[in-house]
Amino acid sequence: MTLSNNFVELKRVKMKSTYRILFYIRKTRPNKDGLVTIAIRITIDGESLEFNPKLFVNPEIWNPIGRAEGRTKEAKETNYALDKIRMDLKKHYDNIYERDGFVTPEKLRDAYLGLEIQKNTVLSLFDIKIEQKRNLIGNTIRDTTFVKYQAARNRIGEFIHNKYNKEDLPIREVNFQFISDYEIYLKSVCRCGHNSSVKHLRFLKQIVTNALKNHLISVDPFDNYKLGYKPVNKEFLIEPEIKKLMNKKFEAKRLEEVRDVFLFQIFTGLAYIDAANLTEENIIEDGFGQKWIQLTRQKSSVQANIPLLDVPLSILKKYKGLENGKLLPIHSNQKMNEYLKEIAALCGINKRLTTHCGRHSFGTIMLTKGVSIESVSKMLGHTNITTTQIYAKVLNQKIFTEVNKVRGEFDDMMKYYKQRK
Repeated sequence: MTLSNNFVELKRVKMKSTYRILFYIRKTRPNKDGLVTIAIRITIDGESLEFNPKLFVNPEIWNPIGRAEGRTKEAKETNYALDKIRMDLKKHYDNIYERDGFVTPEKLRDAYLGLEIQKNTVLSLFDIKIEQKRNLIGNTIRDTTFVKYQAARNRIGEFIHNKYNKEDLPIREVNFQFISDYEIYLKSVCRCGHNSSVKHLRFLKQIVTNALKNHLISVDPFDNYKLGYKPVNKEFLIEPEIKKLMNKKFEAKRLEEVRDVFLFQIFTGLAYIDAANLTEENIIEDGFGQKWIQLTRQKSSVQANIPLLDVPLSILKKYKGLENGKLLPIHSNQKMNEYLKEIAALCGINKRLTTHCGRHSFGTIMLTKGVSIESVSKMLGHTNITTTQIYAKVLNQKIFTEVNKVRGEFDDMMKYYKQRK
């Protein structure tokens, strides 16, 4: 046995030597049959806790040493029950110690009474996390983030009910198989894509990690479970499509408004929520007469500074004087995306247009025109330039333009290529 193992054994012996169980009676409140309650006092390392195992005895046969006296059936049954309680407590003590490395009277009592399982369930731990997030709204998180935690909690609750026909499950029952089944449920029943499924699984992983750190479980079921996102081809418009969108005249006012807001996003890179919250306070003018959008992005709390080009300036002028101090005629995000599908069809654009597509279009067209990735990153308000690199996928249009610059030099080399005729 190694020195470290000896230390563990000594620690184990020391802890177990401080473990004491005492049975005693409470004489003050006998029941209608004259029986009194047998209480239990658990003492571990000098810390004590008392609770009632719902066991009763005739006080006349009780011995202060913690046993029933005599050979009567009543005495034998009482002592048998006490021995079983002592054995069960010892078993729970050993299990808790093996799992956590230490035992407290509260943990031992809860394990014996089954309270540990009742308290430490998947949804109850989710509720604790949700309450923590609720207290952070307006400080470090947005209410939209809070709603995501609630949605994740509801989704896994539906899975537990669907799979196990139960309202909740102990956190200890979350194992590798549970996670695999949940992922399949998300992709099949809920029709979530891969990345959406990973997001839900990562919410669950937060709960599992907290349980692990609080010694509620001893093994991480997410070990060796990959939660990587798959690259997504982000939709964006190229210059001819943007011009087609700008030239289109719409009979419906709602479509014209949505088109204009979408164009504003294309020429500023603003996300939907930032465009919706835009006010005069966000428009500043520098010493050279150039107007800028200056705001703190709602999603990342990062400041973004964006020079206002002629197109977005004309859109702001068009809608000047709106109610509530807003600068743009904003519809709900859901309605915006619904109307953008209609607009794409009317303009002959064979792409899935969404409000986020406008932001992607801004990033890609700026990079295509030669604006540095550092500048694009600042305008988009990204916290990390690696996020901006998603927009920096080389476009065919950019390849064609750049290769054309050197086409002549390559074509001149043709004279050196002589083939047998």
